Amino acid sequence: MKKITSLLTVCIMLALISCGSQKKKEQEQEKNLFSESMALHDEVMPKQEELFSLKNKINTLGTKMDSLKKANPTLDTSALRTTITGISAKIDTASNHMSDWMHNFTSDLDEKFQNKSHEEIMNYLKKGKEDIEKVKQEFNQSISEAKQFIDEQKIK
Repeated sequence: MKKITSLLTVCIMLALISCGSQKKKEQEQEKNLFSESMALHDEVMPKQEELFSLKNKINTLGTKMDSLKKANPTLDTSALRTTITGISAKIDTASNHMSDWMHNFTSDLDEKFQNKSHEEIMNYLKKGKEDIEKVKQEFNQSISEAKQFIDEQKIK
């Protein structure tokens, strides 16, 4: 009987230790995935200022249509205005997606993760990382398109 009790005690201790180390591994995975998402955010966020600067340059051109038309009577100001509006809208969309991501991903994490399994938490974090990767792509595309337009229009 004493051997059974000792063996049972050892088994319980091993089970508790392995559960604790498994939980620690899961928490480490969650922390790493969250950190990856935040690193992407930190990479993209400074580009927001650049986006707004490019948007201002482009929108300034939109206010000079009359003088542009006088300088170049064949200029299709309607097409130019459409392009300006489209690029500005893409910049606004990218910026709004960043704001939405920050609000949705990072707010109330303790509450969101309460009573959730490791798998549910990891799925949430993976989706958050995918979403910020999309935002990064939108920022980069918007910056590239705006710069190309500015170069084509010779805006300083």
